[in-house]
Amino acid sequence: MNTKDLITRAIAGTIYIVVILIGLLGGRFWFMPIFAAILGFGLYEFYRMVEKNTTHAISKIFNIFSGVLIFFTAFLFLEKINLFAFPAAILAYLLALYMSAIIVNRYDILHAIIYSVFGQMYITLPLCLLMLLSYHFNLFDEKFHYVPGLAIFVFIWVNDTAAYFIGSLIGKHKFIPRISPKKSVEGFIAGIVFTVIAGLIFAHLIPEYPTDFWIIFAFVVSIFGTLGDLFESLIKRTYDLKDAGTLIPGHGGILDRIDSVLIALPASYLFLMAYFELAIR
Repeated sequence: MNTKDLITRAIAGTIYIVVILIGLLGGRFWFMPIFAAILGFGLYEFYRMVEKNTTHAISKIFNIFSGVLIFFTAFLFLEKINLFAFPAAILAYLLALYMSAIIVNRYDILHAIIYSVFGQMYITLPLCLLMLLSYHFNLFDEKFHYVPGLAIFVFIWVNDTAAYFIGSLIGKHKFIPRISPKKSVEGFIAGIVFTVIAGLIFAHLIPEYPTDFWIIFAFVVSIFGTLGDLFESLIKRTYDLKDAGTLIPGHGGILDRIDSVLIALPASYLFLMAYFELAIR
């Protein structure tokens, strides 16, 4: 990679990080539009990939609109502005898919419906969980707080960076070469170690949460974040693609940047729910 490409990659990466931080630190009214946009781009890249080498009819516009609408109505639900819009949006989406199966005369329409629903489960649902945990799992007297979401993104960034550099320097044992030939066992272990260290730093900076909480949280994000990265690599390998998109120069698409987060979020939500439940008892 030449100097110009490195500079482009660094600038694009910095802009991406700044946008994420604004969405997390700026409060819920910044979170909503920024992550709705990220969701929209992610859905576009996913549906564009899966329709690349298939005859299945997949409406990107319909699925992107539906995903963003579900995300927005989840926000209305959590804000207690409208408690009916969220389940109504999900029902309307499923009914539209059901009606398409009846009306569209194609032998493969069921495949298109499966791809459509999976895209929402893969991308929309985790980002809704990101919003949900920001409302529900914090020890501060605020309706919405950035700490859980910020911790997940920082842990993912630390994990990916450590795994890449340590793996490049001393990685000799391939992790899962069938899916991701460049990942190494050494990089995987380094990612966990450095992410746990990041957890200890969070424990020092935000002592409202105990140290054991941060260590386990960091470990969970590291493990499941790696699985998320591998899963997206499997999707790209299936469709013979290097990147999911080109939105972020030198980094690929939005989906290439949030792939680890998508699997780490459900795991993090379960961990937070279990930890807070035990803490209450």
